[in-house]
Amino acid sequence: MSIFDNMMMNNAKNLKQENLKKNSSKVFKEEYSEDLTNNVSKYGIQSYSKSGVAFEKLSETQAEISYSGLLAKSGAQEVQGVYGFGSNQNWEGVSSIQLKKEGEGTFKGVLPLEHGKNINIAFKDSAENWDNNSGMNYTFVN
Repeated sequence: MSIFDNMMMNNAKNLKQENLKKNSSKVFKEEYSEDLTNNVSKYGIQSYSKSGVAFEKLSETQAEISYSGLLAKSGAQEVQGVYGFGSNQNWEGVSSIQLKKEGEGTFKGVLPLEHGKNINIAFKDSAENWDNNSGMNYTFVN
């Protein structure tokens, strides 16, 4: 083998290694974290995201409601949820819950659930201003 052949083989080998390095930087490396999956409710989350209302079923008998909607954005210091079960046109078992302020502009509370019945909710502040989704209320499937 001549010196020229040897140089050509080394150059080819170096080019191949450089190309491998360039291509390996383009490879997508996916990372997986169990922490991400542990924070997701096994029942799922339903929301009216544009209105700032989220419903997360915690168990067969309880759900957490999170509210950061119109009343919270308007500076309400207290928000109460008025809720009932069944049809949105004919609420059953109407009750209310005082939501707890969690940080700036977010209120949360835990609601009881009735097996197989939707939950309907509207919100009001201490000045009796209502957020009832323009008269449609917020309805979540149970």
